[in-house]
Amino acid sequence: MIKPNFRSKDATELLNYAEHIFKKMTENATMFVEPEPALATLETSLAAYRAAYAEATHRDMRAVVLKGQKGKDLHQVIYRLSHYVDAQAQGDPNIILAAGYRPSKSTQNRIGRTPKATGLVVRNMEVGSGILRIKVHHWKHARLYQYEHRKKGTDEWTGILNSSSTLELSGLDRLQEYEFRVSYLGRDTVTNFSDIVTALVV
Repeated sequence: MIKPNFRSKDATELLNYAEHIFKKMTENATMFVEPEPALATLETSLAAYRAAYAEATHRDMRAVVLKGQKGKDLHQVIYRLSHYVDAQAQGDPNIILAAGYRPSKSTQNRIGRTPKATGLVVRNMEVGSGILRIKVHHWKHARLYQYEHRKKGTDEWTGILNSSSTLELSGLDRLQEYEFRVSYLGRDTVTNFSDIVTALVV
């Protein structure tokens, strides 16, 4: 059965991985009610490790030792949280991804690499409504669709998981240009995003 992978290769990967897990579980909080340990515990441990990581760049021996201790603490939190995610996912790699974890490799045969999502179209539902309809070509092997958007000119994407090839999105700033992309999520859980489409919210 596919399970959440909680291992990291080095200190930098641990920091990035923990930040990603915290971000994704916060974004998808409705999917993960009362996680154990709580996200507040992960946030506290992450903040402590981030500070120790920054101090250790000065190569002070005490700071390096402290970074190692805080790293072990953070890894333990990620490990304990992976058991909660595993219980929620029941082997579903898409739920594991929604929690920010990397799924372990499946022993099942795969249908191959997830194809690049195609046919992405973004349209305003009605002038003045601020609601967009995002549509991509249907892929029969998709278990979920990962929709992402960001304000044009910014770096960070905001992701939404949806079971349909069509999504209605609201809450964006009007008269602002946004960029959109979509990826299928099938048995191969590696994302393969569509070309980026830009749309003005009116």
